[in-house]
Amino acid sequence: MIIFIDSNILGLISNDNNLFEEAKQCRQWFYSLFARGGRFVTSDLCNYEVMRGLISSSMRSGEVLPGIKSLEFLKADRFLEFLPVSTEALDLAAELWARASTSGRTTRDEKDIDIDIIISAQYQLIRDEFPGRKVVVATTNLKHLSLFCDAANWRDIKL
Repeated sequence: MIIFIDSNILGLISNDNNLFEEAKQCRQWFYSLFARGGRFVTSDLCNYEVMRGLISSSMRSGEVLPGIKSLEFLKADRFLEFLPVSTEALDLAAELWARASTSGRTTRDEKDIDIDIIISAQYQLIRDEFPGRKVVVATTNLKHLSLFCDAANWRDIKL
């Protein structure tokens, strides 16, 4: 199984605060599925969304948050593959956005970059690259992502 991690789940996995029960449970879920052979991917855009929040919080607090190191650890140790945003993904995202817009199912304002649609395109490219293999997006944002992806709440994804 290939599990595509959305930004909100990446934020939970990189949150080292053991007092935050959901983050603790999400990390346990992630490492448990990884140990059972789950392949995890995410978008460079998800990294951007989580990292900008962590850096901004660090600047406000005056100290480097441990989540930054956790996120860098995930990249360095290859627990999670970070997918670059390719021209192919952007072209597919533009097509998905146009289809959604003309059918009245937009996920964002017309002037918004709509990261969800780009993630959906990356998901579809991964799915097409590995036919016959289950690919699912782990998220808490089912409303937007389920329009174009097999998306599930992270708690519901099992191997």
